[in-house]
Amino acid sequence: MKLNIARQPLIPALLTLAAITALTMWKAPAPTACTAENLSIPTFGELAIPSVEELLCRFQAANPVWAKWIAGFLTLFTGLILGRLTLRYNLYSAGTCLAIPLFGIFVAGLLTGSDGLSTLTATTLLALAVRNYSRSFCNGYGFDAIFRASFYLGLMTLAAPSSLPLVGMLLLAVVLFHRTLREAVVAIAGMLLPILTFCYVNWGAGGDFLTPFTLASDAFLHGSPLDAVRSIPLKHLVALVAILLLDLAALVYFLGDSYATGNKPRAIFIFQIGLLVLLVPTILNPVSTTADLTFMAVPSAVIVPFLLVRIHRLPNLILYLLLLGGSVAILFLQ
Repeated sequence: MKLNIARQPLIPALLTLAAITALTMWKAPAPTACTAENLSIPTFGELAIPSVEELLCRFQAANPVWAKWIAGFLTLFTGLILGRLTLRYNLYSAGTCLAIPLFGIFVAGLLTGSDGLSTLTATTLLALAVRNYSRSFCNGYGFDAIFRASFYLGLMTLAAPSSLPLVGMLLLAVVLFHRTLREAVVAIAGMLLPILTFCYVNWGAGGDFLTPFTLASDAFLHGSPLDAVRSIPLKHLVALVAILLLDLAALVYFLGDSYATGNKPRAIFIFQIGLLVLLVPTILNPVSTTADLTFMAVPSAVIVPFLLVRIHRLPNLILYLLLLGGSVAILFLQ
């Protein structure tokens, strides 16, 4: 039986993800001390309660071992979410679990810095939002799915404020999946619920209701949008360029073969491409950090298999082994 890595079944895919995740957590740098001033949105003691980003940062600094275990579980969980998404909607017209190990490989190549817990928490919330937005593309109303997706999107902006440009996913899903005005209102309510809840709790604890918005606007309006890009280590920059080139090649194959798939798989794949475009302002904003590169693992793990299942068996095996070997090499160079 000839090996075809593009038709990878569940068990080998899951084992590869588990192995690369364990290695990533083992080689992850030790967390640094957490203060209100070194967060992506500094609070300077103006909030009556700690922000979600600060809570995650404090937990990781106080419990580094538990933080790595939780981050590892989130990586496994997110890989399974993306793998199930690709299988459920038959995105490649071929049964493959390739998105599962590719997510772990991309995380290993892109994850930088010492705040892995907050980054992977936000990445998991992004994958949950993508899954539920995809579920909202259905006959009839999809209130439940679009509300859940937007709720996860709102939580993600609390865990990683630099992900604020990703709220454009809501508009993209409403337009691309032909949702009604009522569903759009429900989606906006779902996104605002966690944000306004945090403001309300801060106000109830003695702070000002609008302080979180004021701090966020000050952080986004000051600073250079290129700081994160200039700080990317060379090895992670090489991984980023390689992943983007694979995404571009997959896009070329998709444009040439898009009408061979059904309406739903095609719309969901276009949604992933739109998410990839939205990640550009997510990385290029004044509050972003190099760790935000990890967000790219979500759409790329869904897009790249489209390329691998359509090229010859030997080239896709070589590409897969290069990606796997490159991510391992990056981990050992840390």
